[in-house]
Amino acid sequence: MTISIGAKRRLADLLMGHAQRRLRGQRPDWAEAMMREGAELGSDDERLSWSSGCAYASYRTPAAFDGLVYPVALIAGVALMSAYQWSADEGLGTVAVICMIGVMLGLLEPRRNLLSAAAIGAVVAAVNGFETLTHLRPAYEIRLHTLLHDAKWTVFIAPAVVACIVGSHAGRLLRSPSSQPS
Repeated sequence: MTISIGAKRRLADLLMGHAQRRLRGQRPDWAEAMMREGAELGSDDERLSWSSGCAYASYRTPAAFDGLVYPVALIAGVALMSAYQWSADEGLGTVAVICMIGVMLGLLEPRRNLLSAAAIGAVVAAVNGFETLTHLRPAYEIRLHTLLHDAKWTVFIAPAVVACIVGSHAGRLLRSPSSQPS
């Protein structure tokens, strides 16, 4: 299958536009240099090859996946906390797991510490609520819960808030210019 000359040029332009949009915020100097270099190329094959490389390079920058790391970590934290809560009863272990996940999320994204705390801290009440509404429960649970009983477990939001704030302060300190080596 061959690609027409006009189609190659349009595809090259689309790829270059994509690379430029991705790099504009994090590496504007790269974006500008790539656009200038691409404009100097003669054949459509060269332009297509160059623009493909530029699009690839736009995903290889250090900050390429910054916007994706926190949501994935938050989902993983909620999943980990849910799995722990399903397999163990509420206690000091639950507080320790909440604090560990909260500190890590706070370190990762200091600006979202309250969102992290609410998501992680509410898991215990949510899992207990799921048990109450569906009548599915782990083997260690010998009695049915009431929704009022489940709501009291929102108390675990408090240690999650503290842990996320501690993590966010540590994250800000680690990212501050004064903590960077000269």
